[in-house]
Amino acid sequence: MENAPKRDERILIIDEQPLSQSYLRYTLEQLGYQNITIAERPQQALALCRNNLFDLIICSYNQADGKDGFQLFAELKFSGLQKHSSAVIFISAETDPNLVHSVIELQPDEFLAKPFVIKDLQLRIERVLKRKQQLRPLYQLLDAQHYQAALNYIDEQLADANQRKWFPLLLKLKGDILLAQQEFTDAEHFFLAMLSIQPFSWAKMGLVRCYVAKGQEQQAFNLLEELLLRSESRLFALDLLAELEFKQQHYQQAQQHLIDAAELAPRNLLRQQKLLQLSRLNHDYETQYQAARDMVKYARYSAFEQPDLYLNLARASIDFALATEDEEQHSRLNRQVNLSLQALQKQFAKQDLWEQHQVVQARLLYLQDHKDKAKALLRDLKTDQPITSLEDALDKAKALHEVGLTDAAEQLFSQISQHCKQQQPDPLLGAYLQQEVTERRQMQQGPRELNNSAVQLYQRGHWEQAFEAFALAHKVMPKNAGIALNLLQTLLTSPRPLCAPDLRYRLLQQCELVVAGASLKPEQQRRYEQLKSKQQPLSMNA
Repeated sequence: MENAPKRDERILIIDEQPLSQSYLRYTLEQLGYQNITIAERPQQALALCRNNLFDLIICSYNQADGKDGFQLFAELKFSGLQKHSSAVIFISAETDPNLVHSVIELQPDEFLAKPFVIKDLQLRIERVLKRKQQLRPLYQLLDAQHYQAALNYIDEQLADANQRKWFPLLLKLKGDILLAQQEFTDAEHFFLAMLSIQPFSWAKMGLVRCYVAKGQEQQAFNLLEELLLRSESRLFALDLLAELEFKQQHYQQAQQHLIDAAELAPRNLLRQQKLLQLSRLNHDYETQYQAARDMVKYARYSAFEQPDLYLNLARASIDFALATEDEEQHSRLNRQVNLSLQALQKQFAKQDLWEQHQVVQARLLYLQDHKDKAKALLRDLKTDQPITSLEDALDKAKALHEVGLTDAAEQLFSQISQHCKQQQPDPLLGAYLQQEVTERRQMQQGPRELNNSAVQLYQRGHWEQAFEAFALAHKVMPKNAGIALNLLQTLLTSPRPLCAPDLRYRLLQQCELVVAGASLKPEQQRRYEQLKSKQQPLSMNA
């Protein structure tokens, strides 16, 4: 190793620990590499990558200043600072599967676990640098987004038998380019041809993308079921299954696929955002809260840390607290709202977030049964301004609706609907917004008040009106045990049928499931026991 030939490749080491820096530098120098730069801080690394093109970046997971190596790598990738022609070796002593899956999803050239021996590092470095050097013209074309020229180059290399060592990689890159150009018919033929040679996972995944793009959903489902069983393609399959289930309006199934994907690789913020949107569509406020909390957790210190993350966590905490009857959980969620607002003020003190803060405070007051104070905070807010953020506008409309300012809420909901028609938001957000507008228009009161009104209607013997109110409240808060119990009682004690037999059966099942799994208050438990003693086994004729 002492006689290793001198190499002039430019290498950047990103590591906060002096001992690790020294070890990596010594190792590289022993291998003949001379042009070595060390960055001790993530911001320093970002600045170096803006002003230099490195042949190899060795990025360690452990970094200083809060930002970890995953966040740094993600920022390099999504900002375009990590080029196709630059190799990345990610090094980590942390090998938790959640981190490993998240890192692999960003597609570094190599992932190396600490501790490692010099020969292992040498093998990884030489392998990736040889590949980058050999295919440099292709990677430069990809960096410049000259896709047709890249395809021509790949075809030339594939016609050269001397390049057969690179054929698998070249073929995969060809498939990626065809997808990037949205040439889905050509891509489909290409992937089918590849699969006739060998069952490449990447070809199957590419074929699924073609099927989805061309609306051939059943073919996509069939292939995804197979990809779901393989570890290297499971994450991909879960994401695509969620997308397909959403298109077919199977929102519960779509959400479960995203939950499974997020458990595998929780650091993908786009996936967490989709999970948040789907859980809201399903009125699953606990999952919405968990997704919002994870987004704040994994975006902290990164370039993706934005005010909306803290606002959405506060909003999700309020939504969850409104839906739960667990007093301890209620208190924790109240504290989370305040913590989120404090972090928002601390992290983004220079931004004008007064109105968003005021709306959240009003919703918090409503949550704490200070409805008049909440209404006073909201009365002075304008509702006829242009919409700059759909999330902000929706939260304001929800707050106005909750405190009883129904005219102002209706005006803002109408404005949101019009904005969606013109701007075409993300499909998940668009579906949620439309659902929220529809449900709020059906309810002249908030779910709490609706439930209380339904109780009075029930006590007066207005069975049909009580049923409609309880059913609507249950639809909006499907996991609220008190509302589920009230609906169950109404269905079982009414002297006459209130709905079609199949709907009655389905609602009884849903309510029974919620109530049986909840921690009921003593009065609720007594009512439930009385209902169970009178209730016949559920059947379609019940």
